[in-house]
Amino acid sequence: MRSRIRIDFTYRNFRRELALHPALGVAVFGFIPLILVSCLGVGFYSIFRDDMLASLIRGQARMQAAYEERIGALRSQIEVDASQRIQDRRALQARVADLAGRQARLEIHTAQVSALAAQIYPAAEAARLDPAATSIAVRHVPAPPAAKPALAVKIAKPAPAGFDLRGPQPLDPSGEDLSENVDTITPERKLRDLASNFDSIEQGQIAALENLRAPLAAKAERLLRAFDEANLPVDRLLRHAASRRPGKAGSGVGGPFEPAPVGADAFERAYAGVSQSLAAIDGLRGALSYAPLRQPLFGPLDVTSSFGFRTDPFLGRPALHSGMDLRGDTGDPVRATAAGRVVLAGPSGGYGNLVEIDHGAGLATRYGHLSQIAVEEGQWVEAGAVVGEIGSTGRSTGPHLHYEVRTDGVAVDPSRYLRAGLLLNSAL
Repeated sequence: MRSRIRIDFTYRNFRRELALHPALGVAVFGFIPLILVSCLGVGFYSIFRDDMLASLIRGQARMQAAYEERIGALRSQIEVDASQRIQDRRALQARVADLAGRQARLEIHTAQVSALAAQIYPAAEAARLDPAATSIAVRHVPAPPAAKPALAVKIAKPAPAGFDLRGPQPLDPSGEDLSENVDTITPERKLRDLASNFDSIEQGQIAALENLRAPLAAKAERLLRAFDEANLPVDRLLRHAASRRPGKAGSGVGGPFEPAPVGADAFERAYAGVSQSLAAIDGLRGALSYAPLRQPLFGPLDVTSSFGFRTDPFLGRPALHSGMDLRGDTGDPVRATAAGRVVLAGPSGGYGNLVEIDHGAGLATRYGHLSQIAVEEGQWVEAGAVVGEIGSTGRSTGPHLHYEVRTDGVAVDPSRYLRAGLLLNSAL
């Protein structure tokens, strides 16, 4: 039996004996001191080798600097992200404010278009001349068919699919149920769709204005053609009508001309075009009151002698007939063909009983051979007012009306004005 290494532990009355195998004893009492000696050697080596200690310290310092740099970069990224979010929020608020302003402008534009339509439609029906005053049936002039105004514009108030930037309304302009995919609809998309919706509404408003402007422009052109047909002094008539308009005398407008900028709002340009056409038509209509375009007698006109050279009925020699003779019965009413002031009412040589009316702008009309005179000199008469009755006074062979139109004192062919009256009846 091999010998064992015995170790006795004794303390006062306590005694303990421990028996170890020799190999285990060698391991315990041999290796443990060796390990202790190695640890002491490594410790003394580390202490007395400054370069190793400094390398360890530098490594720790580098690690600390790397951590601090990383923390600083993250802090900077957080600040950048926060600043970007603030900028995005401000940009979003600015776009919302811009769209809210556009919505308000669209509502104002709709009200303007509706007001123009309300102004044009009644005027289109009421501005037609009195049929009794314009249904001229001169045998020498066939009457063209009357054209009824056709203005068909449907104005709709802008309603951007239930989206109102000024109130708590849903943001989706498409009207779809987005309850299942609400997270996929971003504010950017909502604003983009809303802006597209506003663009469509604005284009519709501009199209509505064009639908109003085109018939007005065509009507103004027909009015001008009628004025040209009668060779009427349009500018002088417009100025005269403006001076006679209540509250307009002495008023004026002016200022230097500055063309509209190229980038001006399309709606404003279209609205200005309609307003200008409407103003032009209103001006021409006002001038019509002073243009002798109505017929002087009721019913179809029977022309017995035209304007120009003819054989004198009394002398049988060539003579200039300064007006046109219209058949009628004694006592038939004679009407003023335009508004104006009576400058002569009484006997006047070969005219017999004569009424002369000054309409302004160099235009005047004469009504001769009257049996009765119903007006006085200096009296203002409106278009269509009765100025006398048909007769056969003066140099006349029988009851009829001698009707003259004079421009700046020179007699002109009245039939031109009757034809212009027919054109105006179809134009209005």
